[in-house]
Amino acid sequence: MDFLPGSIILVCSPVLEYGLKELDQKLTENCIVLLCEADKELWDFERERGLEPLGLKNQFVSISEEELFNLPVILQKPLYTFEDGNQICFAGNFRRVIRLDFSAGVQFHSDFYDRLESACVNSVKQFWTNRFTLARFGRRYSRNMFRNLKEISGAKSVSDFIGTVCKTVFVFGAGESAEIGVKEIKQKYKREMIYILCADTAFSMLKANGIWPDGIVIDEAQSIIAQSFIGARNAAVKHGVQIFQSLCSLPHVAGKNVPKDKISFYGTEYSSNTFFDSLKQKDFFPPVIPAFGSVGITAYILACLVRKDNSVPVYDYGLDFAYSAGKTHARGTPAHKRQIRETMRLRGPENFGSAFGENVIRLPETAPYRFTTPILASYAETFRQVKGQVEEIVESIKNEWMTRNRNNGNSVSDYLASEKDCLLELRDLLSGKGDLTEEERSRKIYSLLENRQYLYLHFPDGYKLSMELNFLKRIRGEIDGFLKDFQ
Repeated sequence: MDFLPGSIILVCSPVLEYGLKELDQKLTENCIVLLCEADKELWDFERERGLEPLGLKNQFVSISEEELFNLPVILQKPLYTFEDGNQICFAGNFRRVIRLDFSAGVQFHSDFYDRLESACVNSVKQFWTNRFTLARFGRRYSRNMFRNLKEISGAKSVSDFIGTVCKTVFVFGAGESAEIGVKEIKQKYKREMIYILCADTAFSMLKANGIWPDGIVIDEAQSIIAQSFIGARNAAVKHGVQIFQSLCSLPHVAGKNVPKDKISFYGTEYSSNTFFDSLKQKDFFPPVIPAFGSVGITAYILACLVRKDNSVPVYDYGLDFAYSAGKTHARGTPAHKRQIRETMRLRGPENFGSAFGENVIRLPETAPYRFTTPILASYAETFRQVKGQVEEIVESIKNEWMTRNRNNGNSVSDYLASEKDCLLELRDLLSGKGDLTEEERSRKIYSLLENRQYLYLHFPDGYKLSMELNFLKRIRGEIDGFLKDFQ
């Protein structure tokens, strides 16, 4: 068996050295072997023997117990130093995970190894999926964030809402089951008895049914989301709707005349890098919510954040991530309205193409909505995991916000002015201005770029900084666009 370049080989329960030399000879370029042992006694035994006497040529890393449990997260790190001293750059260097069982010791923890393999495979897959998303939308996320930062002064903090809701909470997405939620509310609840939080795509559906939510979660970065608010911006203000808006979302989507205190920004960690890590430590930066890919999942997390405690129930409707034949969204949502508008003699209001097109997955007959897609299926799996870990996720967000150092004395205007100065200096350096030597120039350019990943994270190869000429030329082309956001 030969291994393709860029393979991560999980060797489960190696125990003795038998087979490692043979494996070493089979490895091709840019492969790494991670020795995984879940049984403590066997791990102690293996560590006592060590790998040094084997004379292995390629990269073999012995994983500690703590590292083993965190391995799926480690596989997305740009650079990670293991306890045995090996330093590995994972992000962008590996494309697949292969599991090899080296002894019967695997049987002691077979379920754990199965979960570990699945999690590691998904971690590598997720990295490349995220890379595709960043290549397409990364520039937009960054520019939206800088534009929205200008509006954050005077906005009401998301932290002011944490733990304040004692009523039953309803969360609405745009899926078909949102119609069931509307019926539940109308038949069983008085409006003042419940708190309603909806995704941006579900707002028009609720409005059409005479229901004004308490809060709207806006997470969409593209202008298409503006159609959800047509004819409702001023009415939303009149009804006291609170806007919970991602810094990466389309600026002013809820309207430029919305009072500042009716908007609450939250950060979305669309990329893990030193730039974002330093930015979210600033005094002005709002609480950060992980990027789940779905505004509905984000709305669910916000609902769990605003409720007083776990005794307050949270019900979700419209977070189906599946659909029936001919109908993809609830009536009254922008997608449903668009389908109605495009109805012609030869094309009815049903959208059967979404159920019988390429890559459509048919779910079991027992499922209430019988079709999905690979992307929707991944959202459904993410939502399942979020529901199972919601208490930990909520506590993590709360702790991150409460323990943050908020005494740095920095402001948004100071930060944007400083960032503008750095970009102007970088533009001059990349244009060849100044009397620096080439070595000094390169060193200065590198120091300015290494913590400003937003200038290149959307490049197809932007998962790491390169000082190659074509890479720097592309960065030079990005600077003028970003400078407009700091005016």
